[in-house]
Amino acid sequence: MEQLVHLQHPDGFLVIDAHYTMGFLPGGMTTMRNILYLLAVTFVLPAFAAPLELKLKQGVLVGDKVAAVASFKGIPFATPPVGERRWKEPEPAAGWQGKRLATSFSPECIQLPFPEGSMFTRPSAPTSEDCLYLNVWSASIGGNKLAPVMVWIHGGGLTMGSGASSIYDGTNLAKQGIVLVSINYRLGPMGYFAHSELTTESEHNSSGNYGTLDQIAALRWVQENISAFGGDPGNVTIFGESAGSWSINHLAASPLAKDLFHKGIGQSGAKFDPMPMLSKEANNVPAAEATGARFVAHLEVENIVQARELTAADVIKGFSTFQAQTFSQPNVDGWVFPDHIARIYYAGKQNNVSLILGSNADEGTNLLPPQEKDAAKATFTQFGGDFVDQLLDVYQFDKDYQGATHAMFRDMIFTWNMSRWATLASDKNKNTWLYYFTFEPPTPMDGKLGAYHAAEIRYVFNNVDVTFDDSKPSRTEKKLGKLLSEYWVNFAKTGTPSAKRGTTWPAYNRASKQYLQLDKKLEVKSHLLQQEQNIVDAVMMRAWD
Repeated sequence: MEQLVHLQHPDGFLVIDAHYTMGFLPGGMTTMRNILYLLAVTFVLPAFAAPLELKLKQGVLVGDKVAAVASFKGIPFATPPVGERRWKEPEPAAGWQGKRLATSFSPECIQLPFPEGSMFTRPSAPTSEDCLYLNVWSASIGGNKLAPVMVWIHGGGLTMGSGASSIYDGTNLAKQGIVLVSINYRLGPMGYFAHSELTTESEHNSSGNYGTLDQIAALRWVQENISAFGGDPGNVTIFGESAGSWSINHLAASPLAKDLFHKGIGQSGAKFDPMPMLSKEANNVPAAEATGARFVAHLEVENIVQARELTAADVIKGFSTFQAQTFSQPNVDGWVFPDHIARIYYAGKQNNVSLILGSNADEGTNLLPPQEKDAAKATFTQFGGDFVDQLLDVYQFDKDYQGATHAMFRDMIFTWNMSRWATLASDKNKNTWLYYFTFEPPTPMDGKLGAYHAAEIRYVFNNVDVTFDDSKPSRTEKKLGKLLSEYWVNFAKTGTPSAKRGTTWPAYNRASKQYLQLDKKLEVKSHLLQQEQNIVDAVMMRAWD
């Protein structure tokens, strides 16, 4: 006989059907309270929300539907990478019996917290090694025509973050006819740790690119399952900011991601400097396996077997005092990346996809801490080397050393890389567009941050109501959110960025170098920061000498 149990929940009441099962309790949560709470499948919620069932190959999901938009959260796309699965290539997730509740986000991938004082610091959230889940928003389920798909890849230096932030909520993009997916992927030492023993284990003679492989696994899941949500697997746009944009840059260069997506949007993130090689030092960059060997010693274990016996918390704690750059970037392994990403682009061997690329005017203000003049000059010397005097002159260091330092950092890390990406991409695919975001959102530090790193995300998602202090967005912000999200959505739909009340955005090419400046007023300009980029180009290309 079917039995229903009612439990109170902050959002209403839970109705538990004894015939329903979860199939996703990591580690086996066995108390009756947890089982009853987590077996819940039907929310008797206020009138604005209703449960919605959807059948996938893996099993039946139960999500939420608010007005026209359905959301399904915490969907597994890969086998949990725990125990013997730690530091292995992802495998497809198993199915489940019964009906799986998909109304809350999964734990974030285990990571260090954002640095104290960072504007990105947020309340702590549950973290776990068992974190390979994704989320879907759709207003197109059961429609007559499949909708374009946009897959969001979060930032955080490949060491922090998740797809669950409120600013990434896909409701407002779904309302515009998009099926929105956000994903998690392994981070830091769980995602980018290479070691000779792991290389030997792999049938592909590879190690260390697990985070990128997780992203590829999520895109394969999209190809196989997104039509059930009303999404078109033949029209997939991947987009991301900061390390999410690095990831777009990476995936467009990986042969394993070919045909898994058709367009990309990179927001403030690409790297065209030498990568670590898997097993040998090159271009003054240590081999990824050598760094991995040092990390194993740092963890005070002798081999990978013992490293896998450590708790994830122990590994992350060790990472906090090790902090090798290798753990925040992929390596050239001959499989995921057959060559340096830069060389793949220079040779025109990247996946041929249309792209929107760009960066912000004040990327350094919330990333580079204030410095005294001597320390700022040392930063110029560190970046500039033999070109330091030219850098100091171009950026007018003596006139405003703090502003000069932020501007130089912006161009070295962001402006130059995004412009270089746009140039190389447009040589192969004329459907490439460049932007420069200069709008200054209101912040608790009004007038000091400008168009800071990540400032554009609220407008791209049209989530302008997500503010620092719960204040209401201005009319200008609402207009910008509507415009930018429309450009992004129409690019996903048609392959061309456009907006009804926006400016015609010309494609970028090596000769004209036209771009769209995104501000209160949209303007087409050309040759972005040309003087600065000329000297930065000379500095950046030294790495390949």
